[in-house]
Amino acid sequence: TRSWQRCLGAGRRPHESIDFDPVSRARLREVKERNRQLVEAARPVMAHLSRTLADTRYFPILTDAQGLVVDVGALPELSQASARRALDLARGGVDLSDHRVGTTAIGAALAEQQPVWLHRGEHFFDLTSVYSCAGAPLFGPQGECVGMLDLTGVNEQERPELIHLAAMSARSIENALVQQHHCALLLHLAWPGYSVGPEAMGLLGLDAQGYVCGTNACARQ
Repeated sequence: TRSWQRCLGAGRRPHESIDFDPVSRARLREVKERNRQLVEAARPVMAHLSRTLADTRYFPILTDAQGLVVDVGALPELSQASARRALDLARGGVDLSDHRVGTTAIGAALAEQQPVWLHRGEHFFDLTSVYSCAGAPLFGPQGECVGMLDLTGVNEQERPELIHLAAMSARSIENALVQQHHCALLLHLAWPGYSVGPEAMGLLGLDAQGYVCGTNACARQ
């Protein structure tokens, strides 16, 4: 609702035509270089998600904190020309933020900073109503939002359970970012009654003087 209100407040209307504008090579290089650590941390997770979603018309998209695409997983095979055009968004550097393409799980997850599920007509623009998507924000070792992970489907049935897969996969990426972060000591924290598994474990990085220099969301909570 808040995303639709932002779109309407900006003077946009659902019936408007929108395009996923092509991105220059120079712009794409700049976006990829600025988000190199994020892409490296997410690479194993993106590969795993591509295998997990291989028999569906869903695929993973990684964006930066502004909603610019920095990496895309394996794309599904689509037969209809209109469906194939729906994959125009799956290109590096494309702007998928709220102000550019209206309400999507990408813009909503970045704005709300929590996992989001959107199905078909819940998207703002009529032209994006072919999509279903689950999105989860990504937070860096300093607690700042560094991007988001999205699982997008094209003309697919509603699968709201994918929000849990997106959130769990996002935690794996965040843990990889903490492990990339330079620290003298990395503590793995767990306690009785909390979820088990590597995604649920708290990571606390300390510098040589014992000051906290990096954490994941679980440790901050």
